[in-house]
Amino acid sequence: MKRLLTTFFACSIILAFTSSTLANKPVKVKVFQDAFVQGGGTADEALGSTTSGRLRVMKSNGDDKYSRTTYLQFNLKKIEDFKTVDLNVCVRVYPSKVDASASFTMQVYGNSDAKWNESAITFNNKPEKGEMLTSKEFKANDNNDWVKISIPADAMKKLLKNSKKGRITLVLSNDDFNKTSAEIISKERTWSNGSLAKREAYLSFQ
Repeated sequence: MKRLLTTFFACSIILAFTSSTLANKPVKVKVFQDAFVQGGGTADEALGSTTSGRLRVMKSNGDDKYSRTTYLQFNLKKIEDFKTVDLNVCVRVYPSKVDASASFTMQVYGNSDAKWNESAITFNNKPEKGEMLTSKEFKANDNNDWVKISIPADAMKKLLKNSKKGRITLVLSNDDFNKTSAEIISKERTWSNGSLAKREAYLSFQ
């Protein structure tokens, strides 16, 4: 009897630990649509379906051909309560030719407007940036490195509350241009053998 009780308590502890571990497992939501827009002569061109699979961010407050802003759309209708949220993106940062030590700063804005489509969004018809959620500084790197950008949970909950059917937009912007630029892998990116890169942006909730 004593052995049975010991076994029972041991199993109960294991089950409790397993349930707790599963409950704390982050929920991952991949980007639903992604695109970047660019000013100048391409202000009316939709660049979201480019074969290069690159999303560019640079000099976002301008309006010339080097003024680029990235738009990420997420479907969060199945997301309920959460305490933390992180944006995960695969980023390459190109150094400034003027100052190789300069860092790239990216602002993340939130918008409950998710009516845009990646095959139609342009510089001239893009939605507004909305409220700034956070910013992140990056050093130049030669590879596409995964980075995690923490977003305030309360701000994300506000976006979800104001959204239609749980679809929200995150806008990646470079407001303080210092001749650096960034490139993010999009969900359309493929390797040289034609296979999908599978390094698209995603949100992680916990």
